[in-house]
This record gives sequence, C-alpha cells and structure tokens, in this order.
Amino acid sequence: MKQKLLITIITLCATIGLSAQHATIAIFSLNDFHGGFVKDTSKDIPGVAAIWQTLDSLRAIYPHNITVSAGDNFGGSYFYKATKEKPLPVFFNKIGIDLSAVGNHEFDDGVEKLAKKWADIRPAGWDITYVCANVTDSLGQIPLYMQPTAIREIPISPKKSVKVGFLGLLTSSTPAQVSKSRIKGLQFSGDYKSAIEKYKHQISNADIRLTLMHVGTTMRNGKPAWNDPDEANLLSINDPFFHGMLTGHSHEPVVGRINNTQYPAVQGKWHGEYISIIKCRIDTNTMKVVSAEPELVHVNPNITLDSEKQALANYIDSLLRTTTIGGEPLEEKIAYSREQLIHDRSDKYKQTRMGELVCESYAEAARKAGSYPDEQVIIGMSHFGSIRGGFNKGIVRVLDVGEALPFANSIKVFELSGKQIKKLVDFGLHNEKYGWLQTGWLEIETNAHRHVRRLNYISPKGKRIKIKNRKKYLVAVDSYQAEGGDGYGPFYFIPQCEIKLKGLPNTMEAFTKYLKEIKTF
Repeated sequence: MKQKLLITIITLCATIGLSAQHATIAIFSLNDFHGGFVKDTSKDIPGVAAIWQTLDSLRAIYPHNITVSAGDNFGGSYFYKATKEKPLPVFFNKIGIDLSAVGNHEFDDGVEKLAKKWADIRPAGWDITYVCANVTDSLGQIPLYMQPTAIREIPISPKKSVKVGFLGLLTSSTPAQVSKSRIKGLQFSGDYKSAIEKYKHQISNADIRLTLMHVGTTMRNGKPAWNDPDEANLLSINDPFFHGMLTGHSHEPVVGRINNTQYPAVQGKWHGEYISIIKCRIDTNTMKVVSAEPELVHVNPNITLDSEKQALANYIDSLLRTTTIGGEPLEEKIAYSREQLIHDRSDKYKQTRMGELVCESYAEAARKAGSYPDEQVIIGMSHFGSIRGGFNKGIVRVLDVGEALPFANSIKVFELSGKQIKKLVDFGLHNEKYGWLQTGWLEIETNAHRHVRRLNYISPKGKRIKIKNRKKYLVAVDSYQAEGGDGYGPFYFIPQCEIKLKGLPNTMEAFTKYLKEIKTF
C-alpha cells in the first residue's frame, strides 16, 4: 500500500514538474465585429454583453491570454453611426482590445478619421494600435496612424513574461470595396509575402509570432483555404517563423491548418458570433513554442450575465431608446413585414425581395426630388453588398432599416439609354465576386446563359413598358456603386449623364420614407 502511494506521489510530482515547464498562452480574436452591439438572435448577433461574458469565461480557463481584433470593427453598423461611435471604444476598453488589424471598413469615414482613433471620446488610459504591413502612402511609407507590427507581453509569473508578436496585413481588394475619395493616395499591395519579409525582423525577438490579417479564409473540403484575389501569393507563405494566422474579412467560420507549413488558422465569422483562439503551448525554460492549436468558440447570446455585463447590456438598450434619427428613436416602429425577408451575403447570386424594396425606394425618392410624373420611367439599382441584411417577419424599426442600409450613401440619378442599361444589368448578373445587381421596378428576361434578352419597366401601378435601346431612361443608384464600387467601372455611370436633383435623401432616409408610405409589405 505504501509502495503504491509512493508511486502515485512520484507520478504526480513528475506531472507537476512537466506542467511547470510549460504554459499555455491563449490568443483570442474578434473579427468583423461591424458594430454588432445590439443582440439579435434571429441574425445570430449575440450582442456585446454576451461576447464579454464569454471572453471572461475563457480567460478563467486560460489565465495567460491576450485579446485582439482582425479588423472591420465598426463598418456596416447603423447603430454605431447613430450613437456617434461612443460604444465601440467603451466596449474594446472593457474587453481589453488595444490592438487591431486594419480592415477595409476602417476607411469608411476616411483616413483622417481613422488616424484620430476616437481621440475625443476614448476612455481614460485606453488607446488602440493598428497593424498593417502592406499599405503605403504616396511617399511609399506606411501611414503614421498604423504600424507594420506590434509586440505585447503576457506575464506568466512574477519574473517572467511571454512576448507575442503580431504582423498585420490587409486584403489587396480594399480599393474595390471603399470609396476612392476615402483612400486617396494609398496603395494596397497583394504581395503579402514581400511585406512579411520586409517587416518580420521587427518581431523576431517575440516568443510567439502571428499574422493578424484582414485577409479572408474559407473552408474547402473540410480545410481552411484562402478567399482573396491574391491567393497564390498567400499560398507561397511558408515561413516557419510564424506560429499561426488570425484572419478576417470573408465572414465565415474557419478553423484548421493552412498552407504547406500547416499554420493554425482561425476566423470567427462576424458580429462576435464566434471567438477565435490560437492556443500556444510554450516551454518556459527555452521559451520555445511546443504546439499551437486553433479553436473556435461559439458565443451563446443567452449566456448568464454578471452585474457588470448586464450593466453594459442595459446601456445599449438605453441608447436604443434615447438615440433619435430625424426625431425618431432607433426603436420606433415604422412598418410591418408579412414575411421574413432574407438578404444573405453568403447567398448573393439572386434578386431578393429586400433588394427590390430598397431599389424601389431609390427610384421613388428620385421621382419626388425631381417632381417627375407617375409615367416617368425610373429604375432603382443597388449592388448586393450595400444591403447588409433583411427583415424579420413582423414589426420593422428605425434601427432595422438603418442596419439594413448602414452606409447611408447618397443617391445619384443618371439618364442612360436602354442599350447602356442592358449592358449594366448584364454585368450585374455576372458579377461573380460581389453578387448580383439588385433592381426595382425592372423585369429582366435572360437567355440560357443568363445574358439579358429583354428589359421591361414595371411601374408602381403595374404598367409594363419595354426598355428600348435608343430611348433614354432614368436610373437611381447609390453613390458607392455609381463611383465604381464592387467592380462597376466608370463606363457604366458616365458623369456627363448624371442629373443633379436637389433634395435627394440618402439611401437610409429614402428607404425609411418609402416603408412608412407603403406601411405593410
């Protein structure tokens, strides 16, 4: 019995001795949060309180940790805009994020706003560092408001810390996804490998080295794969210098290993629906990484909140009641949807009913601004991606409209020939990268290869008018698309064809007014 007990004690001591030589460092990441503050279980948005509570639960399991962001922290959220950006620095401060990749949506308000990093409203003692190694200014330098790399130290004992190094990258497709005026003078390189080689020495003294990338991944045949125009360059990255890759941008849950080097790679969909983790086991004597494992943790929107998280949830609810747009609170009810209207960016090769309603609202906004008669042909158009979601069945609030059209772009009106419109629609039905063109008051007939055969305008009163090649018609479209966004080149919306109308509302305002008028749909 004594011998058996002695063996057990020896075994236990050996186990403790082994674990004492190793520490697990957990690197948590959010990506594509997009200002998803408000809980909405129908859209799989858990809300900020649930994200924070889940992170705290994970930190209890992995006490040696850091939390970062893989970019697109706020773009695409009307709540973020309407509340004057205040909740984001508050939330990031509370969950400990002070390091972020640069996402394409970080440029939504232009480089000057990005450079300020919420200077006027950020909490005391908090700041944020943006990392990006493949964006340069007109002088060929990385802009001052970002840096290629960053190192953070994680204490593992009173006398020892683990250094974690991050090298940032941003998708080279950014110029096609941001208004040109907001990124003027910037260059976005798809030669990611060269950017890594140029700057990796800055984190060579880090114990753990990761890429923090707003460059999209996807799952193919059960394994992570790149979802980026410069996929070939990404596949050529096989430097064992790095221990893992935290990715974002493509709004898909991804976990596994990528490239020939089999880097752990992880991406947590969007809106905080998942938390990405790379768990690095490090030998605390040699400070070498023994293993690195990727993991995704789903955030339960109904997780039990402690008092601190509940207070944050209450704060978000209060903003819904007190934030007004045009005198109306965000929670104000404006219309009723008879059915669920789905507009899903992962299923983007279709015309949706939501897309039709949005485009109809643009056309009718132009009709009012120009005092055009009912018989005037006005076709509404939108690229798929500017509509960020649909409506649930039932009551539609001001916030719901804003979150569907968070960018609140201006509306532009063009006078185009029937032939020009057909070419435009034909391109929009073959826009494989960004999704199909959405239209309002337009009936599209195609051949077996989905090329346009005939277009008919269907008036709000149901009258059908054939679109003829040589005749001129009006097209109302959001400014992002008209200025070349999502692949719509300048030859589709020629500046000389634009008709300047006074009093045109922005896209969100036009949609709100239209829904108020039709009331039920």
